[in-house]
Amino acid sequence: MAKHKVLSTKKLEPSLVEKAKESGVEIIEQEAIRVKSILAKEKWDEIFSLLEKKIEFAVFTSSNAVTAVKKYLNEYVNHLPQQWKIFCLSGKTKEFLEGEEELFGTIKATAWSAKELAERIIESGAKELIFFCSDRRREELPTILQNAGVHVQEVMVYEVEETPSVATDDFEAVLFFSPSAVQSFFSANQLKKDVVCFAIGQTTANSLMPFTHSKLYVSKQPTQEALLNEVVNYFKMR
Repeated sequence: MAKHKVLSTKKLEPSLVEKAKESGVEIIEQEAIRVKSILAKEKWDEIFSLLEKKIEFAVFTSSNAVTAVKKYLNEYVNHLPQQWKIFCLSGKTKEFLEGEEELFGTIKATAWSAKELAERIIESGAKELIFFCSDRRREELPTILQNAGVHVQEVMVYEVEETPSVATDDFEAVLFFSPSAVQSFFSANQLKKDVVCFAIGQTTANSLMPFTHSKLYVSKQPTQEALLNEVVNYFKMR
């Protein structure tokens, strides 16, 4: 029987939930946000106009953006392959793009953070690119690129909707995977002083600070597995 109860604001890979349980950590999943691809003719017209320009580089910072763009390339024009040189975040975003070279193109560079990815793009000499993003995209990457003279064509391909709900179970820690989830969770909840927070990256960690003074731990890499390893190790050390 699990000794520790932890709330996750995102649905996790079942194998990771089971692995945590074997280590004495029970994960309760209560999604704080809902992601929806934007699928509309007007959006396709916007994307197609950029495809006609033959822009060489594309940027993905979320697997949700990859999923949305794939729907357009596959379904709207009966498989329209691109040969972009792609910059993307490591982890799930990179995993979603790997094996899709025929449809998207090749991965040119990856990074674990938006700031580092922007630096890689600038170092490459790219002067113009398409940035596929959400309606909640962060300012950091496009701002750094624009300040360096890189022309960024932003295309919003998915929306993030907050789905706050009151957490009724007693738990010892909460897992956060995005600033949007942080905002959603704290619009309906307050944390007890002894509840610990775990964040998947520094950006998410920073977004927690206005809402709580609880102890905060950040995963060494922005992946579900790395974050859960952090959780398991925390409880082992107690």
